[in-house]
This record gives sequence, structure tokens and C-alpha cells, in this order.
Amino acid sequence: MKPRSDARTQAAAAQAVERVLRAEHDAEASIAQAREHAREQLEAAREDALAIVNRAAERVAAWQRRHADALERRLAALRDAAAASEQARHAPDPAAIADAVDRVAARLTGAGDVDR
Repeated sequence: MKPRSDARTQAAAAQAVERVLRAEHDAEASIAQAREHAREQLEAAREDALAIVNRAAERVAAWQRRHADALERRLAALRDAAAASEQARHAPDPAAIADAVDRVAARLTGAGDVDR
């Protein structure tokens, strides 16, 4: 009876080895699939991060443009105000003042023909 027992033992051992090899193969396939999934997830995360950086850069550039434009408008207003102030500091020449005084005096006194 020993030969039959050995045949069964060998067959059972062969089946066990076959199951182990199949499980090992399945595990390797699962690991490869998990690695591929992880690679895809990593690539998607990189793309998302790049999109975030690009949107942030666009927003910063737009913010800088808006504030540069506002600064230019403010500088123009300050220049205009400075120019108006400078003009106010310069009184008309004495001859123009004397002419204006003469015209006002003529109007107030009713003397002469006043240019209008």
C-alpha cells in the first residue's frame, strides 16, 4: 500500500505547490496593478498641483496688473494736482494784474467803455 499513499502524497504536494505558485502569481499581478494605480494617482496629483500653481500665477499676475493700473491712475492724479498747484503759485505778470485792476475799477466807477 505504500505506493498508493506515495502517489496521493505526491499528488497532494503537487497541488499544494501549484496553489502556492498560483497565489504567488496572483499576488505579483495584484502588486503590479497596485503600482500602476499608484503611478496613475501620482500623475493625477502632479497635474492637479500644476493646475493649482498655474491658476495662482494667473491670479497673481491679474492682481499685479490691476494694482499697477490703479497706481498709474493715482500717480497721474497726483501729477495733475501738483501741476495745478504749481500753476496756482505762479501769479500772472504785473502788467496783467494792472490791466485787470483797471477794468474792475472802470466797471465799479462806471467810467469809460469797458471791454467785456
